[in-house]
Amino acid sequence: MRWISEVKISGLFGYVDHDVEFTKESPITIISGPNGIGKTHFLRLLHALISLDLDTLASVEFAAIEVRFTDKFTLRASPHYKEGEVTGFHLSVKRPLARKFQDIIIPYSGRTEGTEGPEWAVRLPDGNWFDTRMDRLMSRDVARRWGLKTKPSPQALVRTNASMVEVYEDARSILVDTQRLDAVPIYPGKNHRPATANTSGTTVTRIRLYIDQVAAQLEEARRRSLNESLDADQSFAARVLQKARTTINEKDLKERYQRIADQHAELHASGLSVRPVDVRFPEEKTTPTERRILNVFLDDWERKLQPLLPIHEKLKSLRRIVETKFIGKEMFLSPRGQIRFRSKINGRPVAVHALSSGEQHLLAVFSMLLFSARSGSLVLIDEPEISMHAAWKHSFLDDISEVARLARLQIALATHSSAIINGNWDLVREIAAPSLPDAKLAEVDADEDLDSEV
Repeated sequence: MRWISEVKISGLFGYVDHDVEFTKESPITIISGPNGIGKTHFLRLLHALISLDLDTLASVEFAAIEVRFTDKFTLRASPHYKEGEVTGFHLSVKRPLARKFQDIIIPYSGRTEGTEGPEWAVRLPDGNWFDTRMDRLMSRDVARRWGLKTKPSPQALVRTNASMVEVYEDARSILVDTQRLDAVPIYPGKNHRPATANTSGTTVTRIRLYIDQVAAQLEEARRRSLNESLDADQSFAARVLQKARTTINEKDLKERYQRIADQHAELHASGLSVRPVDVRFPEEKTTPTERRILNVFLDDWERKLQPLLPIHEKLKSLRRIVETKFIGKEMFLSPRGQIRFRSKINGRPVAVHALSSGEQHLLAVFSMLLFSARSGSLVLIDEPEISMHAAWKHSFLDDISEVARLARLQIALATHSSAIINGNWDLVREIAAPSLPDAKLAEVDADEDLDSEV
């Protein structure tokens, strides 16, 4: 997704205007300001525009929102009203160096959630539905058969305008709220009844959806590693013959071997590589032929490990974040690539649902950003300090910066916590309160606080 350089919102609540320039030197922008000024609504409107969530755009009073991107594209939206109701949106885009905006009108006829549906169907932030019985996404056809409506993609809504399609073709936005993780009933099997207040059924939280992504991505990485191995095996002899006259320095070859062997050992210790490789570099001086064969072998070894390295870096980051904050617990991967926890004291397993609510929240946020967020996404986080211990707040910015680097995310977070900011005032963008009577400001403050509790 294009990175954002500036966001302007006018007429928020009917009288508030905001103009926020995003930081250029860092992927993190911190939005700060007094309660009731609209920090939460700022994030909600930005997310709604990038994801073209018409329901959210219709639910917040504003006159216009304009987003400028670092590549000089500009996107703008404003609502149309009829008899006090939103009936559509005026969407405009301006290309770099263009003088005029290109406009389209998107009609809006009301909320698109559809029915609540069966208890095992969970609505995901992107509008799709997840079947907790089968642990998989539901297709649009299956969702429709159950009476579950899926929101149209942004590309479908703007397909009549080529410039708009260009803006939205890779647009990705994630809004992370500060509510405790919600839980929904899960079926132990296809023919079992759902859990109720009178049964001992288990529950699945959104944390399950996020950490399951780790196992899915690891399985895919292992599959690609295996394919690389098979391809390399089939062409090994031919490549050895191709390099029959190549001169290989023994010292360089030995250093390369040690680097790859250490890398493989690290992958195996973290649970990513199932099998250890016990190939030792010869202790005696090698012949030119042996060096040529070993060189091709190292090419193949490096090639097999390559698909596992990106997920390995993300897992290292998640493990470091978790184990520096969770007291007496360590994270590991099961043979099938599932995240598990155990006690550092006695080695006994610790179920995810047995973690504290704050630990679950932290695990959900960082596992989602590392493994569910697409590379290049815009991530909007509202008041991350909620549910955090004081010590966690001080390290949050370092942790989220590391995640942004690994997953290539642009992150904007709204906070009034100086502990979260932790001295990084160059990342802070203050939004000011308008001049209002005290009674009116108190009313807006109450509205925003109510929204954060819903």
